[in-house]
Amino acid sequence: MKKPRLAKTAVLLAITLSLLLVALLWSNSKSIPEYTSLIETGTQILHAILEMHAQEQNYLLHRNEDALEHVKDRIDILRKRVARMDKKASSKKEFESFDFAALEEAMNLCERLFDQFVLYDNAVEKNILQLRELEDSILAVIFSKMNPERGIIALQEIRIHEKRYLLYRGRSASPEGLSHRDMRKRAVSDLLMWAQKDKRIEELMAKDIQMFNEIISNYEALDEALVAIEAEREKINTIANAFLEEGQKKLLTINRRCVFLSTVLLVMWLTTGAVVIGIRFSE
Repeated sequence: MKKPRLAKTAVLLAITLSLLLVALLWSNSKSIPEYTSLIETGTQILHAILEMHAQEQNYLLHRNEDALEHVKDRIDILRKRVARMDKKASSKKEFESFDFAALEEAMNLCERLFDQFVLYDNAVEKNILQLRELEDSILAVIFSKMNPERGIIALQEIRIHEKRYLLYRGRSASPEGLSHRDMRKRAVSDLLMWAQKDKRIEELMAKDIQMFNEIISNYEALDEALVAIEAEREKINTIANAFLEEGQKKLLTINRRCVFLSTVLLVMWLTTGAVVIGIRFSE
């Protein structure tokens, strides 16, 4: 009578331990959607950052206004996604290390900086258009003077170095080693020297210099905005990669636990089965 009771005890013990192991498996598997969502959020952020950069380049190259709206749409979608993730994570201690507020702040700042970049870029375009309109007035005065050829050549030199500055912005120099800004100043001096203190040309060139200085100022602010945007993108990338790393690490841990618990469950039932069979054959 003792052997059947021993077999029954072994089965009951196996069932009890099985329930405990299943509960542990269930507890671990419940966290899988949260960490999967963390990985998806990190992946979406990285993809969105790449797309935002592509749209910025699209705007720079083609002045495509739709690109501006697309960048803002991507930031808005990301902001909503992060807000939902932050709400979920507020009750999870393991998510406390993630600075969702810093991520949202970086996205907001990225959006504001892009607006500034567009503002400065539009200002440059406006300044260039004003320079071209002013050029007609300067040419009219030059043609009204005797022997205008030298004046025209000097004005052409001004525009050549001006355009080279707009293209390269300090990344190249003239054969003499001077910057295009300095070469433009020299051409302005040549034009004023040829004009022989003609007040009309002096006043027009004063406006021309002022507009060109505004272009330089706006370009410098534009470049600073682009550098700041890149810095915020790096922050967002860092946080997104942290999401990916943490999610992948936690999923790997859960997978190992589940494999271990499943192995223990299998071995336990194989052992229980072997014990019960052994008891039956020994009766």
